[in-house]
Amino acid sequence: MFSFRKFFYVGVLVAVFRISTFAANVTLAWNPSPDSSVAGYNIYYWPASGGSTNMVSAGNATSETISNLIAGRTYFFAATTYDSSGLESPLSSAISYTVPKSVTVTNPTNQPPTLNAIGNLTLNANAGRQTVNLSGITSGSSSETQTLAVTAVSSNPGLTPKVLVNYTSPNTTGTLVFTLATNVTGTATITVTVNDGGASNNLVTQTFTVTVNGAGQTGNSPPTLNAIGNLTINQNAGSQTVNLSGITSGTGSAGQSLTVTAMSSNPGLIPNPTVNYAGPNTTGMLTFAPVPNATGNATITITVNNGAASNNSITQTFNVVVNPVSQVGSPPPTLDAISNLTVSANAGLQTVNLSGIGAGGGNQGQTLTVTATSGNPSLIPNPTVNYASPNATGTLTFAPVANATGNATITVTVNNGTADNNIVTQTFMVAVNAINQTTNGPPTLNVIPNLTVAKGAGLQTVNLSGISAGAGNQGQPLTVTATTPNALLILNLAVHYTSLNATGTLTFNLGNTPASKGTISVVVNNGLATNNTVKQSFTVTITAAIVKTVTASAATAQASSPKIASPAIVVNAAATLTVTPGAAGQFAVNVAGATSNQYAVQASTDLMNWVSLQTNAAPFTFVETNASKFDRRFYRAVSLP
Repeated sequence: MFSFRKFFYVGVLVAVFRISTFAANVTLAWNPSPDSSVAGYNIYYWPASGGSTNMVSAGNATSETISNLIAGRTYFFAATTYDSSGLESPLSSAISYTVPKSVTVTNPTNQPPTLNAIGNLTLNANAGRQTVNLSGITSGSSSETQTLAVTAVSSNPGLTPKVLVNYTSPNTTGTLVFTLATNVTGTATITVTVNDGGASNNLVTQTFTVTVNGAGQTGNSPPTLNAIGNLTINQNAGSQTVNLSGITSGTGSAGQSLTVTAMSSNPGLIPNPTVNYAGPNTTGMLTFAPVPNATGNATITITVNNGAASNNSITQTFNVVVNPVSQVGSPPPTLDAISNLTVSANAGLQTVNLSGIGAGGGNQGQTLTVTATSGNPSLIPNPTVNYASPNATGTLTFAPVANATGNATITVTVNNGTADNNIVTQTFMVAVNAINQTTNGPPTLNVIPNLTVAKGAGLQTVNLSGISAGAGNQGQPLTVTATTPNALLILNLAVHYTSLNATGTLTFNLGNTPASKGTISVVVNNGLATNNTVKQSFTVTITAAIVKTVTASAATAQASSPKIASPAIVVNAAATLTVTPGAAGQFAVNVAGATSNQYAVQASTDLMNWVSLQTNAAPFTFVETNASKFDRRFYRAVSLP
């Protein structure tokens, strides 16, 4: 007995594909089977959405081109090997391929394809492989050269599991091949469809019934269903109702439970309808709605089944044609004119109202989309659209780019999704003026009083106030800077400011130079192109220090504490200091000045770094108890505010 030891191997999936207007070819290639008994290969393919399985024999070649695939559909491909006696291996693992969608070409004069009627077939159970001839296959007109695709679907896969189509376009004939399920009887309706790929008028269908009788089968009649007229509707037409009539279980089949089912050949246009039927009524109905914005043709197949073992079903079909709205002369969507807009630089978020949004006269139910683009994104970025279909109003929001000025044209488009005559646009101008083009003024900063400090004083802090962007200016970031031409006198000059606060501070130290006066300039800038700064300057005056050596009376202190070498007193002009020697190297510093004025006695070893020792109201005396710890130390009295 022969048996396959090797399975089919696919080495390369889709190697080459070529797309025509409505159909495509795909070439498959594979590695040869290593089994020497393999005589050839068969290729099987079928659409992912369901339907008949097709077979092509590749002979002993290792590649095969599959023709007449439908653009936009996904197909599965698998293969088998067979030996010289015809024994065939199981299917290989399937691969899938989606045929790219083609560009729809509107052809309002397209003639529907043709297919001759097919006679019904009555068989006995387990009758084996069957072949049904197809004839009269054409594109419908000698002037039309579309690639034709032929498909076949069984209403009862449990009886006829696979219906294979053998057809090559543009031949006028082809065949169907199927095998009955083992030991199963009953009825199946085979629907054969020819598609010429046109945008409309592109389908023709023929149906025939396969009746499989078992041993002792009597003359039971199939159920009945009246014919259903074709239907033409407009795009986005909404829910449709189709009435069913003449539904019975058939002669001699009284009392059987009837089931009614409906299937669409094009679910991307018309999803499978909903059936509303309760047996044993003779009427029912279908409801369905076309997919939004879709157009084209779909064949609806309705099957009534009486549940008998055989001769148990009847099928009726009708076509649904969905025309684009533009084919019936509907006008484009609507949008009211939008007024021009003038704003100042850095004006912040703007809102523009949209009104009069509609699908256009005669258009109903389309989903509307609204978009907006800027002709100058460096000034006005593309606006944000706030709109929900099918409302008649919406808004745009946008903000000018910081500190930018100029003009931008905004284009607003409404699209109703139809094939043509589907858009309307309105434009408006946004002018962004520089702030100095209006009455807005420069930034502000209050006058800074002049400052007088004693030489050698520590870190100085100067308050800044009245800082603003200027009248009418809003939101600009402000910068504050400070400079001095007296870099040796004014040290470590620093600005402490956070935009957009109205206050800030300056800090600086005094240098040890002979200079007694310096100037500091403070500038506030609001970042505009012109009229953008204000400057305030103030003078820092250093009071001259008076240094005097310890008098002879201090010699006693020096004698008592040899480590004190010529202590010195530094005073400012507002205070008078005298020294009185004390015991064990101590001495007293007597501070005289404005009565009740606060003075701080400070000490230094280098006249640069000073340490406060005592603060009091004049007159008072400070007693130095640590003089013996220093070789030389200077003292001063500083008047406090």
